[in-house]
Amino acid sequence: MLRSVSKPVRLLALTIPPLAALLWVLGGSSYYCDSDYYWHIALGRALAQSGCLPGVDGLSWAAQQQGLEYVNHSWLADWLLYRLSLLGATEIAGAVVYLAGCLVLLALVLFGLWGRGLLHPGQRLAHRLADWAVILGVWLWLRYTWGNPRPQQLALVFFALALYLLQSAWEHLERRRCFLLPVLVVLWANVHGASLPLVLGLTGLYGLLALLPPFRQGSLCHRRGAPARRFALLLALEVLAGCCNPYGPRLYGQFFVADANSALVGVSEWQPAAWDNAPAFFLAMGLLLLIWLLARRPLLLEPVAPLLLTGAFTLLHVRGMFWWCVAAAVFLLRQRPALQAGLERVADRLSPGRLRPLARTAGRAVFPLVTAAALAAGVYLAPAALNNQFYWVFPPELVAALEQTDPQRLYTSYNAGGMAIQAGFSSFVDSRAQLFTPQMLVDAQILAGTRRQSATWSIDEVLARWQFDAVLLAKYDAELPASYFAKRSDWRMVYDGPWYTLFVPQN
Repeated sequence: MLRSVSKPVRLLALTIPPLAALLWVLGGSSYYCDSDYYWHIALGRALAQSGCLPGVDGLSWAAQQQGLEYVNHSWLADWLLYRLSLLGATEIAGAVVYLAGCLVLLALVLFGLWGRGLLHPGQRLAHRLADWAVILGVWLWLRYTWGNPRPQQLALVFFALALYLLQSAWEHLERRRCFLLPVLVVLWANVHGASLPLVLGLTGLYGLLALLPPFRQGSLCHRRGAPARRFALLLALEVLAGCCNPYGPRLYGQFFVADANSALVGVSEWQPAAWDNAPAFFLAMGLLLLIWLLARRPLLLEPVAPLLLTGAFTLLHVRGMFWWCVAAAVFLLRQRPALQAGLERVADRLSPGRLRPLARTAGRAVFPLVTAAALAAGVYLAPAALNNQFYWVFPPELVAALEQTDPQRLYTSYNAGGMAIQAGFSSFVDSRAQLFTPQMLVDAQILAGTRRQSATWSIDEVLARWQFDAVLLAKYDAELPASYFAKRSDWRMVYDGPWYTLFVPQN
């Protein structure tokens, strides 16, 4: 049955099951989105309408008041997200199309570049079993690359392409191919420039590997690849290419500013990885370590290097797990020959000769059956995903209350700021951590009730400092400030709903 299926069709079919799983989650959950998506859309809309990037930020009244400039390191992705947001009655349809498109692109890159020969019709049974083990593993890693509709999802595709180009440079394959890396970096710098230090660090790591002498230590060995000067040249070209953006070299500092400010606010995805927030990461690391210890063949250091870099990033910030999963999928695909050899030895010992034809026939039927079932499920689940709603979106009653109040100095928390922007109001702060001053971020957290010193005296200090004419409290932040405002005689509640409460000063 598979002999008549062309390689491109087989490759495309490998992307359908993870896509169907994504649509199932998007259709059944209202939490896959977050407030970041909406200020990305707003920035993309402003760019599309004006044709240029703004100077002083125009989405936050407090940032505008203080003359703060937002270095939009993802302006090109913002423009794309805005265009996609126009596809449906709400912005959710664009989010679903974007997430699905990024997932399919990532799967095509992984299976297309490292999965050649997967499920080839002429394979032995053991090889097909090994292929299925690899495919299921890659599908699992793809599951953990799912994120909110942000520019980072597209940058994961660039990261996979960078891994391939660096591998080609190491193995002396098509020497000119590796010089596509600077071209990729130019695009990367304008889609999600804050993550550029990852590819620079990866290129530098390959340069260090090139300086190491060959060795073999237990199950780990190292062989010489391309000379270090090649990676030094690539790194220099990448640094220059990364400056090809509207902000020039200033772009490189955005990762570190976002890191410092996000840690100050206590953003969960910027916290160090631990068992309670990333159990899958530690389980996978343990499994890979066990495979290394039990491997009969020595493991090369070069394929492990991206895992080490992204693993260290994940230990510092749990959001690094997205990048680690891409590196883990590449590593698994590259280890397919060793897995095939191991399963072939097991099959020769355990599989009776009379059962092999039956197992081989059944194995050939699995791929088309899985593909057909996943395709049918995806078609069935797509409408629910495209018409889903994000529960943080302001209800009409809250929008009406805000329009009647017409606040000029509205308080919004770090999480709720993007939702205020979506509804057409200026935020105090939002989740663009690198834009705001530490004082603004701390004050926002105090009033949200998510900081230790959110006592009544500290809340009073914040109110005196900023002179808000309306305070929007999100119930998904904390309940303390809402109860405090309800007891005050100089503030009155004008709206109370499932997720938000709005207070205004007494006249």
